[in-house]
Amino acid sequence: MGIVVLTSSRNAGTRMRQFLNELEVVIPNAVKVNRGGRLSIVEVAGRAFSLGADKILYIGSRGGGNPGFIRFLRIRNGLIEVMPYFIKILGVKLLVDMPVGVKSVRKAQSGIIVSLGEYMEIADILSEQLELPSIRVNDFESVRGMYDAIFLVRGLINGYEIQVLNGRDLGPPYGPFVSVGDVAYTKPRVIKLE
Repeated sequence: MGIVVLTSSRNAGTRMRQFLNELEVVIPNAVKVNRGGRLSIVEVAGRAFSLGADKILYIGSRGGGNPGFIRFLRIRNGLIEVMPYFIKILGVKLLVDMPVGVKSVRKAQSGIIVSLGEYMEIADILSEQLELPSIRVNDFESVRGMYDAIFLVRGLINGYEIQVLNGRDLGPPYGPFVSVGDVAYTKPRVIKLE
């Protein structure tokens, strides 16, 4: 499995940085690369490639530097492929926003995407892009203790909620809760990596 590099837009605010920090801990084989206002996405991809990564999870921002959308990029054969998936982030609840105090979380070595009850396309996309297994269950108790992190996907009226839970004991949250819209499709792009 290759490393997944997390990066954000150049005008990342405090919540965006905290969001990336929390994702880095819960996504196995993920490392955060800060753009720092200076690196282009091609330079980020070059750095990712030098780290042995083959995927980039790009979090774009919206008003105030908050997380606004998710794009997936793949590095292969000297090219950056911008995958056709566009996921709009409707809201983010970080660990610091939650009433349960989570002091520290150890880096996840394993994870799984779990959808409750029904088929959800977003679960398949996350599974493919994060290189994590995916299952559909009626009760996520069945995966207790098998993985460090459970990415629980639940359908909402206007999209989905992704909750990152502690897979070992289903105790306090392990990472952020993210409300996202439906998956939109855009024209895939290819950028030459020099």
